[in-house]
Amino acid sequence: MIAVYRLFLILVAMMFAPAVVAAPQSLVIVTNIYPPYVTEDVENSFLPALLTEIGTGMGVTFELKILPWKRCEQSVNDLDAWGAIPYTSNAERAKIFLFSDPIYVADSHFFAYRHPREDNRGPQPESYDALSDLQQWRIGGIQGYYYQPLFEQAGLNIDFAHSENQNFQRLRLGRIDLVPAATTVGWHSIKELFPPEIVANFYTLPKPLVEDAALHLMTSKNYPDNQALLARFNAALNEVQKNGTFAQLVDQYGLVMRY
Repeated sequence: MIAVYRLFLILVAMMFAPAVVAAPQSLVIVTNIYPPYVTEDVENSFLPALLTEIGTGMGVTFELKILPWKRCEQSVNDLDAWGAIPYTSNAERAKIFLFSDPIYVADSHFFAYRHPREDNRGPQPESYDALSDLQQWRIGGIQGYYYQPLFEQAGLNIDFAHSENQNFQRLRLGRIDLVPAATTVGWHSIKELFPPEIVANFYTLPKPLVEDAALHLMTSKNYPDNQALLARFNAALNEVQKNGTFAQLVDQYGLVMRY
């Protein structure tokens, strides 16, 4: 009888106890300021907004951290973060990392600046067929970007900076001759940095460095349950693309639909 009474008390306590709701899974994703995808107003920019929608579909919350690009990759490699965004895939990265389905598709060009004739700077870059054709020019790059091994293999003269903005400022001053950048990112940076009369002097070489390059979430092969997490991420991304939310975000943040 006593045992029955105790069971009754336990059941009553359970009925009136506050419901315990399991907290949603939290995953760390690292990135850097990379307008127009991630702006200084981090929460009010394209990729963070897209991640919020994907997280809702996955039933997870994403903790977004801003780090330098080299540390982003290292954080994923060390399993301090689940993923880094946005990254392109190449043969070297594919040995270590896994990639989501494309989250955005962009192209890249070499940017140049047309200096006034009175500057007496001599010829300026206009076109190329192979990367090795650009050996005479000073290329402004960022260490760790996908193009670094390509440029080194082609014997290009690379002068590294810490950011896209720094490279475009050096290009304007004539300290370098070309800057490789995602076309959308490049023009966004230039228009933010310079007045219209200066913007008008920037131009791109006709041949793209990369055409229709896919940007991905990059994750470590060693992250726990990563295959299942990536499958959930891709399914949520696909749903966001199908239900029109993706197109709305692209339009809201001034990007262009590429697929």
